[in-house]
Amino acid sequence: MRMRGEHMRHFRQTPIFAFPPSLTFFLGSKHSHVQVLTLYNPYEFPIKYKVHCHSSAWEKYIVPNPEGIIPNESSIDLAVTHKQAIPSNCNVTDKLKVVMQDIETDEILGRKTVEAVLLPGTKEGPDSVKDEHGNGALEGEIRGSVARSNVTAIPVGNSIFLGFIIVVCAVVLFLPAEVQVSPPSDLPSYLHMPHKIQLLAALLLGMCLCLVVRQ
Repeated sequence: MRMRGEHMRHFRQTPIFAFPPSLTFFLGSKHSHVQVLTLYNPYEFPIKYKVHCHSSAWEKYIVPNPEGIIPNESSIDLAVTHKQAIPSNCNVTDKLKVVMQDIETDEILGRKTVEAVLLPGTKEGPDSVKDEHGNGALEGEIRGSVARSNVTAIPVGNSIFLGFIIVVCAVVLFLPAEVQVSPPSDLPSYLHMPHKIQLLAALLLGMCLCLVVRQ
């Protein structure tokens, strides 16, 4: 129990891991009406999770298994479905609350907010958005999108750093796991990665690749 208490104190100082940090649905793309939210537990003990929202916004979404238990050093995927994809719900940001609790005492260990928004148009971009007001409005929308992309472009220095992180995470994931015993590895023991480190590397790699794709 003392050791578990030490884990609890350490856990409260550590942020909750969830990916992606926000969910974006598109009115014109039905395949985007279902988004996968992954909750991670890189710790050495299981934790209880709950996903909730205020009642008016909760009616918009379907979350199978909104509460449950994540085993130690594991993760769980939640398919979040936007069931009210209508124009009146566009550009409204809802906040889904992720709460982590101790499985024995229900003590709250941490919280995280995941924003969800429904955008007009389609996921493919402004070229596939049909503007009913004519080509002039569509041209203005394209110009605005180009300007925004120029502003948010990743600087060269950051791109190099991002590439370095991707390479490091990939190397960590390719190294054998610490618990792997069969087949035996010829690598020295200090190159065997703990499962917790590989899980965090997978999370970081996914976030970095998401940034690269969005650019």
